[in-house]
Amino acid sequence: MSSKHIFQLKAELNRYQQRDREWRLLFGMLAHDLKEPLLTLEGFTKLLQESEPQNKEQKKYMKVIREAVGSLHLLIGSLQSITLLSQEASDLTDLSLIQILDSVLTSLSEQIKRSKGKIILPERDAMIRADPARIYQIFLNLIANSLKYHHADRVPEIKIRYRKDPTYHRISIQDNGIGIQPKDMERIFTAFTRLEDVASEGLGLGLSIVKRIAESCGGFVNVRSSQGVGTTFTVYLPRSGAS
Repeated sequence: MSSKHIFQLKAELNRYQQRDREWRLLFGMLAHDLKEPLLTLEGFTKLLQESEPQNKEQKKYMKVIREAVGSLHLLIGSLQSITLLSQEASDLTDLSLIQILDSVLTSLSEQIKRSKGKIILPERDAMIRADPARIYQIFLNLIANSLKYHHADRVPEIKIRYRKDPTYHRISIQDNGIGIQPKDMERIFTAFTRLEDVASEGLGLGLSIVKRIAESCGGFVNVRSSQGVGTTFTVYLPRSGAS
């Protein structure tokens, strides 16, 4: 390869890297600027709910607002996750898997209540050495997806299981949702992918973020699914010598 070609490739790489930095900066700014008015909207919504009795129609409108607020929180979380991927991992900490999952379920409490979802936690706890923000985001996205893509006539049930082998912590999230078509299995981890036969909101970033965070931690994610029966995502996170 000639020096000219090498120079052109380096220039092209620099352009892509600069464009990537600009997109990440934009996503970070959007997440920051959206969060404050959203919290204001959420606060006044709670005040309206508590201020006086509501008739049936008003309760219906309040329910729509709460659902929209929940969707916006997840969207902002996706934008923040993109900026997170461009940063170095913070100091690794020994984390309780159950405590992480409890935090995620608290964040998703409105979606769980709305769908009447049942979440089954692992029978035993485990200590995982990792970056808290990254691990939290993995489980937030996966559990939120399981709550979102459920049968209209079936209460969502999500079973979270833990196993460890000599190399990895293995955490699986199994649901009884609509499942994924075989033709879509290869592309669900691609950014901005939204399946044509599934009505959904958002940017189509959740699973690509999960994959990239897991890989940035030295792990990976796999998926098994059966249409109409459900989907299981398994996250593999590397074990340290003590965990």
